[in-house]
Amino acid sequence: MSQEPEATQAAVRAQLLRHYTETLAALPAELALVRSHPDLPKAVFHGYTAPHDYDPIHDYDWLWEKFSIGYWLLGTTPESCERYFDLVLGVWSDRGWLTGTTGTSRPRSGGAKIPGGYGLGVTQSMNGYLSIVGSTPPFPVDSAAGDPLPDRIDHPSRSDGSDGSVGEGQPAQP
Repeated sequence: MSQEPEATQAAVRAQLLRHYTETLAALPAELALVRSHPDLPKAVFHGYTAPHDYDPIHDYDWLWEKFSIGYWLLGTTPESCERYFDLVLGVWSDRGWLTGTTGTSRPRSGGAKIPGGYGLGVTQSMNGYLSIVGSTPPFPVDSAAGDPLPDRIDHPSRSDGSDGSVGEGQPAQP
């Protein structure tokens, strides 16, 4: 059986948002993270909570859960996606996180294992779009979710809304 998690769902969601924001801060200012890409209206990311571990002694009740959510990296093009893919992985590597990749041509994917049990992955689609998906360490079942993660995370240098974007202050559905 796994070691009991110490954090609440609200705390790990908030930390996951910080990992997204810190990643974005290390990238060029024209980029943003969005759950719904304007060029891909049917490809919307949703956050979800999934069971992580169960108790086989007590009818296999779920003990812990994990939360995952994805975002499109807005501001890239099919021509620039290779460069941004490598930049994202470089940001994670520069933070000292263990990184790895699969594939050498589209679609490529890569990821980072983050201390504390977090994970981030970057995926390149066949047509050149980039997405980043993050997951939390486990937390107790039924712990409060806290604030929902935003639909859009603007680059921190643009968080004043001067570009007309919604910004990270806008709540999203969990």
